[in-house]
Amino acid sequence: MILLETKNLCKSFDGVKALDNVSIEVERNKLTLVMGPNGSGKSTLINAISGFIKVDSGRVLFENRDITNREPHEIYNYGIVRTFQNPEPLKSMTVLENVLIGRKHSGEEITNALFPSRWMKEEEELVERAFKILEFLKLDHRWDHPSKSLSGGQMKLLEIGRALITDPKLIIMDEPIAGVAPGLAHNIFSHVVELKNRGISFLIVEHRLDIVLKYVDNLYVMFNGSVIAHGKGRDEIEKVLKDPKVTEVYIGD
Repeated sequence: MILLETKNLCKSFDGVKALDNVSIEVERNKLTLVMGPNGSGKSTLINAISGFIKVDSGRVLFENRDITNREPHEIYNYGIVRTFQNPEPLKSMTVLENVLIGRKHSGEEITNALFPSRWMKEEEELVERAFKILEFLKLDHRWDHPSKSLSGGQMKLLEIGRALITDPKLIIMDEPIAGVAPGLAHNIFSHVVELKNRGISFLIVEHRLDIVLKYVDNLYVMFNGSVIAHGKGRDEIEKVLKDPKVTEVYIGD
């Protein structure tokens, strides 16, 4: 079942086409990878999907709803959460506080003031849930440490934790293992696979193909703003990786 799709997305910057009729599909409960050399349009694509840039033409559909050029906070409210290549936690706050601050705000401040006991119960449940997320990510032993004390890989895990507290349907990840040691990189993707099995879908951009390709379900290859190859399932992915067009793109890069 298709969760998200783009249809003929186009975006130009100063006359240069960053996206040229890009159409992709993200299946529900799957890990979809977009790969390609630097400058191929990958970041522009995920920025367009998550609302950080506006496209010139084309459509973005999420659960058959047109979300093209919606604001990031609107897209977030639909259940799409974005993590970034360089995590930026609030470093003076603890690990637990960083997870909690990622929660969706309901806008019920007046109701909470009228019913403080209900609000306290909701807050207690939220903290309990945040602890379970940290336990799942194996960061629970650092819950009261300032986030600035975490390693680079642990900060990547914290980014996932901040996404999970929002009950996402789709997590878009921009180079989640950039600069991370191989052992921890595989650990991050083992968590991603477990979350996928629990019903969360993933759209990922990543350069470290030696690690990430082991885990993906669907693959798109981009070059010069266009999709040049696509594979669904392990057999098709293997064919894509042997495609002369794809090989030439990476050898040339």
